[in-house]
Amino acid sequence: MATEEIVAALEALTAPQLLRLEKFARYRVRGLGRAARWRDHKDLLGEAVTSTLAGNRRWNKKVSLDAHLFGAMRSISTHWREQYDPTEASLESELLRRSEEGETYSPMGQVPSCAPDAERVAAAKEKVERIVQLFADDLYVSLILTGWHEGKTGREIQEMLGIPQNDYDAAIRRMRRNIPDDLWEGTRRNVQ
Repeated sequence: MATEEIVAALEALTAPQLLRLEKFARYRVRGLGRAARWRDHKDLLGEAVTSTLAGNRRWNKKVSLDAHLFGAMRSISTHWREQYDPTEASLESELLRRSEEGETYSPMGQVPSCAPDAERVAAAKEKVERIVQLFADDLYVSLILTGWHEGKTGREIQEMLGIPQNDYDAAIRRMRRNIPDDLWEGTRRNVQ
């Protein structure tokens, strides 16, 4: 079919036909949800028209042009849905919502942080400083605490210090016995 015939048929579409096409495009895109990605109803209708003009979608003159475009939009939007991977990560901009007052907000802002608050961080630092001071005269315990602070395992600390398992275990026992109960509060008492 000649492009001129399609252009003439497009120009001949009435306002109610164009409105129905736009409403259908909105309906299809809304139904896609995240699968629509950045595309809106104008993109869907535009792709249906463009693919018809380019000859990628052949218009059978036995049906009206608007019926053809409805079918094309149905096919295109179904293809978009099939291409979509629901496990794909979301952008925060895709999650933005409007409150009843009309303000934009992100649900991500409502998720509590896993990070400790400033008060807990300060309390933990204070406890660590007190423990370090308690064992300032015990070389092995001080070095073990430093190793833990650096993220080393017990085995790595033993190798770094060149001490046998018995000496390492003895230092841990001294630490357990000499740390006051108030410093254990809120922590797990199983020291490596």
